[in-house]
Formats: sequence, C-alpha cells, structure tokens
Amino acid sequence: MSWRDVIRKLVSEDIGVKDITTHALIPRDEEIKAEVVAKESGVCAGIDEAAYLFRYYGLKVNDKLVNEGNEVEANKVLMEVSGSTRRLLEVERVAIGLIQRMSGIATMTRKAIKIARENNKKVRIAATRKTVLGYVDQKAVQIGGGDPGRWRLDDCVLIRRNHVRIIGSISEAVELVKKAVSYTKKIEVEANNAQDVLEAAKAGADVIMMDNMKQDEIGKGLQLLKENNLRDKVLVDVAGGITLESLKEYAKHDIDIISMGCLTHSVKALDVNLRILGV
Repeated sequence: MSWRDVIRKLVSEDIGVKDITTHALIPRDEEIKAEVVAKESGVCAGIDEAAYLFRYYGLKVNDKLVNEGNEVEANKVLMEVSGSTRRLLEVERVAIGLIQRMSGIATMTRKAIKIARENNKKVRIAATRKTVLGYVDQKAVQIGGGDPGRWRLDDCVLIRRNHVRIIGSISEAVELVKKAVSYTKKIEVEANNAQDVLEAAKAGADVIMMDNMKQDEIGKGLQLLKENNLRDKVLVDVAGGITLESLKEYAKHDIDIISMGCLTHSVKALDVNLRILGV
C-alpha cells in the first residue's frame, strides 16, 4: 500500500457515508476559495500530501507558495485551494492534519539537528520506526534535515535484544544473518552494554546501536572499539529515550547517529488552519 492509498483511506474513514453536516447546509453546486495558513512559525512539510488529497477530490490547488523544508513565520499562506465547497470541507481535516503533523515533525527535527551539531559536527539525527503514519512521518523527518532510518523491515537487518535472547548470542545472530541475507543489506546490532558493543563489532556488524545505555557505558563501549582498532569499521548509533533536553549530553560522544523516537511518537503539531476567503 502506497502513501497515497493510506491518506485516501484516512479521508474515506473520516467521511464515512457522507458529511451529514455539510450536505445539510451547503448546496451541491456552491464553490469556495480558501487558503491554508501557518498560525505559528516552523518548518513547512506535508504540502505535497495535502495538495494530492485536494486534487484527488477535484479541487484546484496552488501549492507553489512555499517549498517543503522552508522555515515559515506565523500567518504565512502555505497553499491556496478553490472549488466545490462540499468537497473542501470534507477533505479539510485530514489534509490540514497532515500538514500540521508533518510540519511539527520537521520543526522538531530541525531543532534537534541544531542542538546536536553545536556539540558534534558530524552526528546525524535519525528517526525510529515508532511512527503513526510510517512513510509520511519518516518523510517529515527527512524534510527537517534528519535521516529517516529504516523505511521498512526489509531495508536493512536490525538484530534486536529479543532476537539475541532467542538465538543465544550476538555473534551467532550476525553469522546466521550473513548466511541468509544479501550482502547489499547493512547489519545493525542493538547493544545494551560495552561488551555487547565489542562483540557486535568483532562479529562484523556495520552499525551498532547503543540502546538505553548510560553515559559512562557509552564511553566504555567507544573506548573498547578504539582499543581493538574497530571504531572506524562501524557506525555508532545511540538511542533510547533521548529528548531535546538530553540530546546535548549524548552528542558530546564520538558517535555517528542519534536516533530519536520522540520526533514521531511525541511531537507537537504545528498550528495550521484553513481560512475561508469567499464563496
């Protein structure tokens, strides 16, 4: 199922049989003009998705007023829409909701990158798969300047704690994966302590996720990699409950990636509304 199918389904589920309020109040042939307006400053995202929905339901759209990824000020007009009043009011909530959520994610991602880069010029901010709308949420992270991480489960191998518990060890899990999965797929291993980090690197992992590790344990893991001449052979990803408030302390380490679930599971939507211009 594509992102287009997903957001069309959102509208279909929202409408149900029909919008009984709009159909009771608005004549079938009435047309309207409106504009989508940002009520607060932030990074703009979701324009493509909202424009697609409006057009799919027969409305005319001017979506060239602002580019996705641009920082906009409050009261900035993001999009102009015209056509059937009934159709616009039926689609409005989902379309505006997509812009709000995606812009909120992009805005938070941009803030996270700024904080991290002040302490570590090379570090990348990445999404996790703790999403509501999957592809849409991860695209918003990308628009904000972050890395979407895995789009899907078939993008790369990620050996997690539960996999290791079932198999028995990180080394054995990596060995089994290398036999079963194409060489084109990177292998990431979740590590919970410094010894896990070393074992994963020695086993041939491409990426090591230091998951929910305390600051001193992260330092120990990095030191073990350096002592064994393995630091340059792996990417180090730190994850687990990292917020904008705690981000600075993690970014100070010699790491490559910081994965933040809060970008998508706890984000504040940007305030956006539909302003009616006339009928």
